[in-house]
Formats: sequence, C-alpha cells, structure tokens
Amino acid sequence: MAAVSLPNTSLSANDTRILNALFDPETLPSSISRSRDLSIIDTSLPPHPTIPSSQISTLETEQNELVRSITSESTPAAIQNAITQEDEVIQEHPTYASAFLNRAMLRRMGMEAALPEGMSIFEQPESDLDLLFADLSRAIALCVPSVSSTTAVSAYQARILRTAFSHRAYLYLKAAEIEVEVKGKGKGDLEELASGDFAAAARYGDEVAREMSVRTNPYAKMCGAIVRNALAEERKEAMSQ
Repeated sequence: MAAVSLPNTSLSANDTRILNALFDPETLPSSISRSRDLSIIDTSLPPHPTIPSSQISTLETEQNELVRSITSESTPAAIQNAITQEDEVIQEHPTYASAFLNRAMLRRMGMEAALPEGMSIFEQPESDLDLLFADLSRAIALCVPSVSSTTAVSAYQARILRTAFSHRAYLYLKAAEIEVEVKGKGKGDLEELASGDFAAAARYGDEVAREMSVRTNPYAKMCGAIVRNALAEERKEAMSQ
C-alpha cells in the first residue's frame, strides 16, 4: 500500500509524516518503536523464574521433538495422543508455559483435522474453543510481567508471549472475518482484541504483528478513511478552481 499522498495544505512536515505513518502500515515499524520494545527483553535473565535453566533446556528439547512429530497430515488420534502427553507435562510442571502454548496449537490442529472442508473451527463446540483460548491465556499469564508493562522479560518469556499473543490475535481476526461471536463479542470488538494482541506480540519482538496491529486497528482504519475522504474532497475543490 502506498502512503497517503497529501496535497498542499496547512499541514506541517511533521504532521504529514505522522499521518503517513498512521495510515500506511508499510511505514511501520519504526526503528524507534523497535528499540523501545526490544529494551524490555533482557537476554541476561534466566529463561524461567522458578524452573532451572538446565531443566528448561531439557523440556524444550522434548517439546520440540513432540511438536515436530505432528504435521498437517497427522491423524486426529495422533494429535490427541500428543495433547495427552502435554497434559502430563503440565501436570508435572504447571508453570511451564511452553506446554500450554503447544497444547493450544495441538488443540487447534485437532479441531481443524476433524472439520469437513470449508468449515471453520468456530463451528466446533464452544467448550473446545474455550479450552483453546484458556491455554493461550495461561501461557501469557505465566510469562507476562507482573509489575508493569515496562518490566523486562527473558528471551524465553518474550518468545512465548509473542507467539501466544499472535496466535490469539489470529483466532480473534478469523472470527471477525466470518462474523461469528466469541464469548459474546462481535466483529468490531474482535477486531479491537486482535489489534491489541498483535500490538502485544510486537512489544515482545514480532515485527509482522506490529504491522498487523495497525492493519486491524478499527480506530486507525476509521480515521484513515475519514482523512482520505477529506483529502479527496480537497483535491476536487482545488481542481474545480
């Protein structure tokens, strides 16, 4: 998408730059916003506040092997078996966020594998969707800073946060696109939730999510349309003179 082309108006150069950045997602992310967000990721921190780094390393290796064993061609039975393995890991390590994040991914894959072609996972039982969202929310809760949004997180926590926020944002966005309600929230509310989660994912290092946050922000889109219409009217007036 090209930046908004602004005619000669009373706008200052700075105002023009801001408008172009706000209504053209391709101008984002800026180096300033990237550096600000990355400052909350402290690579010197241990991966997990309570699980020793050596144990995290072992658990991550096991998780990677489990996830790699499941593909889009896996049977529902194979996916369910992987979910059962995640259940066992979570029971033994209830603060291990990766297991919740991976179980959410497996739940979604299982739901998609059971769907007839052309159907959406949002046509599955609400209880299944609740479990999917609950896993993503739990993964986020286990890693998000407890003091303030500026509190630093480890590289491991940042990875979990950007992945979980992006996954949840994707689900909100898909629900908004097909105009189904999720927990009583309709299209507008879901787009706003998606934008917020994409912004959160960007805060922890996901640059694609940063652009998606702007693209899905209903207020930015509305304001962008208003500005574009106003500029179009101004051009018409200028041409008629």
